[in-house]
Amino acid sequence: MTDVSAVRVVVVGAGFAGLACARALSRDPQVAVTLIDKHPYQLFSPLLYQVATGGLPEDDIAYPVRAAIPGIHFIRGEVVRIDLSGTSVRLSSGQEVEWDKLVLAMGSVGNSFKIPGVDENALQMKDIYQARAIKHRLLGTYERVQEGEQAREDLQVVVVGGGPTGVEVAGAIAELQKQMAHEFPQIAQYASVTLVEAGPRLLPSFSPKSSERAGRALSKLGVEVVLDSAVDRMYPTDSHLKTGRILSAGTTIWAAGVAAEERWRVLGDADRLNRLKVDECLRLTDNVWVVGDMAHTQATSEQALPMVASVALQQGRYVASSILGDSDQPFRYKDKGQMATIGRRMAVVEVPGGLRMHGTFAWLAWLALHVAYLAGGRNRVSVIADWFWNYLAWGSGPRRTIIE
Repeated sequence: MTDVSAVRVVVVGAGFAGLACARALSRDPQVAVTLIDKHPYQLFSPLLYQVATGGLPEDDIAYPVRAAIPGIHFIRGEVVRIDLSGTSVRLSSGQEVEWDKLVLAMGSVGNSFKIPGVDENALQMKDIYQARAIKHRLLGTYERVQEGEQAREDLQVVVVGGGPTGVEVAGAIAELQKQMAHEFPQIAQYASVTLVEAGPRLLPSFSPKSSERAGRALSKLGVEVVLDSAVDRMYPTDSHLKTGRILSAGTTIWAAGVAAEERWRVLGDADRLNRLKVDECLRLTDNVWVVGDMAHTQATSEQALPMVASVALQQGRYVASSILGDSDQPFRYKDKGQMATIGRRMAVVEVPGGLRMHGTFAWLAWLALHVAYLAGGRNRVSVIADWFWNYLAWGSGPRRTIIE
């Protein structure tokens, strides 16, 4: 039974930031925590691309919220209205949830930058459903081309966006195509992957040397890398670049960036990516905090913190300590580095202090870190087993689908 004198804290969003905050708050009996999310699981989004390419099953990267924080008051629902003055949030079901303190951690969505045709024709990868759609498109195209139901040119894949997500998904698709060549030898020669980046190099947040290594690794896998080429408009099977080149593909995947949901701009001052601008303590108002991808937090006077999991985790824990009165210092992000994997035994890792790793050792570090951050022992064991099998057998991994 909840103590009526307890402080009511509502956390909206069960991603990295929201779950970290709710977990820390739940340890204090004087705080009544309510966690709200439209899904009953926390999604380990860094591995979504492996679900999209058939390397992992969906349930390996989706961990039940109630299991992650036993005994928490969890409400499965979508927040449609936030009343800052009335201290309540309304769900799509009509339910009103009142709060004394509110933490907004609703994450981000794919950002098409309002380029004509992208939302209608490209596949994005921000949730399980989108990853599932990509997997069905990639694997189903082979079957339909084999049976003569689709043109062979539909085996061509275009990935837009040369950041970590684009690099990882392009490499994974190239490896998937190598495996599918054993199953569909008659049509394998028509499959290809093209990675398009608007800027002058891949992985722009990494050093030029790491960018160059990533490009070489992708080329070895058979990926065509197209730089300095922004998408101008998109059609069902064609992507038109500003350079004048037209790329045809049966599958186009958009990995060119993310933004916070536009509808929450009304809550305060927002930046061009719809992130709400907060103070140095991550406050929007005295009793409202914003964390994760929907928060604009200054790393320097000119630059906001990146929309990555490590930022979200640290912000979630920081806000919990602020609410509990354990910290009155401004939020300071501790940069732990960045990494991206390109394929089997190839990754790039950069950590503060100038240390850079490439190749097999970096790949092993990438594996270890992602396993460590996964929620749930069963998930960790299952992911390790799938990776081990895929490495030994060059398999395309589990292809079953969870129906939610």
